[in-house]
Amino acid sequence: MKISSLFFLPPTFNILSLGERGSGKTVFLVGSYAEFQKTRENSSLKPETSKDQSLWFECQHHHEKSLLNSILQYILKKGVYPPPTLKITDFHFAFKQKKSDRSNILCFIRWWDIPGEFCNFDNPYYQEMGTSSQGCCVFINANRLVNDPTYTENLTKITRQLMILVSLVKDIEYPFSLIFTQCDLLPLGEIDQQQLTDKCQELITTLDEANINYQCFYSAIQISPQEQGFSLISKDISSVFLWLVTKLYEDYQQGKLPNLKILSTLHCFRCGSNQMQPSQRLGFLKKFGFWITLRKKYRCRDCGASKIEFLPFTWLNKFQFRPSSRKKKKGRKK
Repeated sequence: MKISSLFFLPPTFNILSLGERGSGKTVFLVGSYAEFQKTRENSSLKPETSKDQSLWFECQHHHEKSLLNSILQYILKKGVYPPPTLKITDFHFAFKQKKSDRSNILCFIRWWDIPGEFCNFDNPYYQEMGTSSQGCCVFINANRLVNDPTYTENLTKITRQLMILVSLVKDIEYPFSLIFTQCDLLPLGEIDQQQLTDKCQELITTLDEANINYQCFYSAIQISPQEQGFSLISKDISSVFLWLVTKLYEDYQQGKLPNLKILSTLHCFRCGSNQMQPSQRLGFLKKFGFWITLRKKYRCRDCGASKIEFLPFTWLNKFQFRPSSRKKKKGRKK
């Protein structure tokens, strides 16, 4: 990945996460963040004449960095993983590379940390996230996959949601990362990586038949007791971000990044057809004497499913939203 000019404007990549509640999405993000920070610290200790080109990411906003550090401190002090995520949280990262005595920003990454129950394309807000993304991380609980017979139902739900997204991005450049979490809880030597992928054969077949570019990763984040507190031990989990960013950056340079907003306008997330028709306008804004539509509602002619399309203009949020019809104020009684 090279920067062509001094006036280079780094691209922004939105990464969607898909996984059940408690699958380890937040722990994976925190572990990757901690591993990248070690890379940054080791890079800063090297002499300026070094040809080291280390890669890491940093939080762009202070409150997001404080949240990640608070989750990390929770793990290091109590020696347990944090409770499942209760609300959607946006994280904005700057992906940086060290070159000689300075660091350059290669791109920006937006990561949605989403509760598992919201990872459903029946949710209009999750649809909005999906159509705004350029890549996806699918989280599979390896421990439950091996030891819990009832996990097949959860895996079926994940596969169904994955098929909906695959039907939209079929035959275009959209990378998927399949992340098997909690591999550190599996007995050593008894379960290998091939056995894990064999248990997800339906999911793998869905990606292969659609000619999707994907890679499997195996996450092991251990909490090790120390003399004072605990330490977080991870191994190469940052490779997921490195692979994703490399693929997205190559597609960006070649002009192959898809615009899912355009592709998904008439696409039905329930039946996979392209028979969505505008049925209603929702929410209006009166500005400069004109009524501006903020949302549009579509209905599928095949299955009857409905979805809501949000306008992408962020500046509209600065103005006051008003309904299209308002009741007239009644005069005071004499």
